[in-house]
Amino acid sequence: MSDGEAEPAEAHEEYLEAFRQPGVSHDQLRDLLDAVNGFLDTITPKEGEYVPTGGWAPESTAMAFQIGRAVEQVLSEREDAEQELLRRREIRDRLVAALDAVLDCLRTLPELAEAEVSLGTTTVNEGFQVYEDGSVRTTPDQEIDADLGALEARRADLEEQMTAAVAHRNALVDDTTDLVRERLGVADVGIPWVILAATQGGLDVSEPFEFAAHHLPDGELRDLMVQLVTDIELARSLEEGGPE
Repeated sequence: MSDGEAEPAEAHEEYLEAFRQPGVSHDQLRDLLDAVNGFLDTITPKEGEYVPTGGWAPESTAMAFQIGRAVEQVLSEREDAEQELLRRREIRDRLVAALDAVLDCLRTLPELAEAEVSLGTTTVNEGFQVYEDGSVRTTPDQEIDADLGALEARRADLEEQMTAAVAHRNALVDDTTDLVRERLGVADVGIPWVILAATQGGLDVSEPFEFAAHHLPDGELRDLMVQLVTDIELARSLEEGGPE
């Protein structure tokens, strides 16, 4: 190697440093790699072709190989960084979607419950019996000296309203539960992968789930909130207890 010529490892690092500069675009790196590969293609001997000792332009060939390796490495690094950025954005988007759904549910449930209670109170005050699923039944006291046709019509009307109100409330809770499970990757066992990834990335999202658990009525959605808080605490413990 001639005086002043960099060692291969040193030259490789110099190329890496140059190609890693933010001002060097992905397209520029790709064009450079295409040019290097094109040059190497032109000097690669075909079968039966004469090749002088040491090959054609050995120094230029060595430099081309070094540049090509460095460009490929930097392109790979950038692609990995882009994939990591996309993964982080996906984690963020999934968390935001889940939290928005829970908060929307918390805001809407009181209105639905108020309407349901008001309708149920009216139904009971008129002497009907109201059941959890929204069904409405007459009582023997109502049937005494009553117009049974009109009584049945009123019962059917109230039942239709009550079952619709109950169904609306249940659908909101069920849809929210399903969305949170899907967005966070909740499975039958194990910490949801989105929760695990968020914790590994330094995000703590336990507070909104704790808030929801304290304000939601008993049911599957509230149970899910409690489980998510537990999963976050477990993920945090695993992260803190992991290797340095």
